[in-house]
Amino acid sequence: MQDRHLWTSVTVLALVGGAITALLYTERGRQSLMRFEQTLDDFGRSLQQLRGAVQKAGLVAAQGIDVATESMDVVSNLIGKADRRPGSSVTH
Repeated sequence: MQDRHLWTSVTVLALVGGAITALLYTERGRQSLMRFEQTLDDFGRSLQQLRGAVQKAGLVAAQGIDVATESMDVVSNLIGKADRRPGSSVTH
């Protein structure tokens, strides 16, 4: 049973070693690594843009909440003034 695990490990290591060798020591492998690196750079830039968009959305949402709160305060004040007028017919 241990021999099977040993040979499985040796096979996996040989495959990984072969892949690394192909990537590092062949022209096609180096080109593939460069394309992969460029793809990762592009992905990183996209994540930065997404982070910026989420932050902007958060700021806009906070501003919207502030405007809604101010509007509610204004309406409450107007309703309160109408209730306090002499002869006001507003009932609760």
